Amino acid sequence: MERRNAKDMDVKRMKVILAAGGSGGHIFPCVSLASELEKAGVGHIFFVSSRRRLDMNLLKDIPYPRFFLSVNPMPMAFSVKGAVVFVFKCLWDTMRSVWITLKIRPDVVVGFGGYSSGTISLVAKIIGVPLVIHEQNMLPGRANMILSGIADKIALSFPSSSAHFGKHSQKTVFTGNPIRLDMLENDREGAARRMGISADKDTVLVMGGSQGSSFLNKILLEVALDIRNQKGDSVQFVHITGKNEYFEISQRFFLENKIPGKVFSFLERIDDAYSVSDIAVSRSGAAAIFELAYYGKPMILVPYPNPKNNQRSNAVFFASSGAAILREEKDLSRETLTRDILEILGDREKRSGMRKAALKLAFPESGKALAGQVIGSAERRKNDGV
Repeated sequence: MERRNAKDMDVKRMKVILAAGGSGGHIFPCVSLASELEKAGVGHIFFVSSRRRLDMNLLKDIPYPRFFLSVNPMPMAFSVKGAVVFVFKCLWDTMRSVWITLKIRPDVVVGFGGYSSGTISLVAKIIGVPLVIHEQNMLPGRANMILSGIADKIALSFPSSSAHFGKHSQKTVFTGNPIRLDMLENDREGAARRMGISADKDTVLVMGGSQGSSFLNKILLEVALDIRNQKGDSVQFVHITGKNEYFEISQRFFLENKIPGKVFSFLERIDDAYSVSDIAVSRSGAAAIFELAYYGKPMILVPYPNPKNNQRSNAVFFASSGAAILREEKDLSRETLTRDILEILGDREKRSGMRKAALKLAFPESGKALAGQVIGSAERRKNDGV
């Protein structure tokens, strides 16, 4: 009993830095991990992110100390000006990361990819702090590929991602992608009541990621008209537009055309949208698709088309597993998308099969599994007497 109490006290004294930024796909699993670490007894959790408005907004309500670095993504193409700016900001962020690391003296650092995790992860490792990186997507991002050589553990959302890390694949471990279990309540009736829509109608959820998607916004307006013309008000929409196009879509389109449903610029309680929907049309960022899988929602995934973006590989995996239909943006028409939606809604057997396939991809214990890897890395360092 005494040994167990001593270990619990060690965990309570443990200091963990979590580094993520650039998108909700990086930040949401990071916040989920923080919750699991706190449940496991970790006493000191710190966040490092960037000064992007999105990052600061997503992290504004978390109950943990926060530090912010510059907005300085790695340039996609070389230019003298871009290189100079990148190097200057990199030096500044490195100095700030040294200050943060020496101030906190963490027992372990966890990076979730993106530039925001780069300098703090590198500095921590140079000082001798264990480094765990988590890759949310099937195809690893640039920051995690660079950091994989110095990381102690590489946690994966997709087991097959291990092959992409080459000689460092022996450091990989499958944990799944942490999802926000604390806020994911499956309550269709309550969600419909809070959102002011019907719980009995077939419901299509449309979302384009944490910042919205102009392409999905535009094509779904056309699709919503087609479905209303074919099905009347028997199919309703929950459309999350992002901030920029909210007014145009909600006031000038949904109201004027009497489209059943509700429009939101952003939803704090995303569980309401998941609970009330029967099908989702979405980009294929890891955070969104694993949360949809947790709810067993059939998906039509339209990955962001930039070839350097890793959404397509996520969508390919979910489609090959039977949980989703993959549609490339360049090939997608209103007729195709209307047909896909109505086919899933009208075919109970197909919908059930996609639901079962999605549930198989969900891993609710992912946050707990990753927390175990993080705590284990810190404890191994202490046991080694570092």
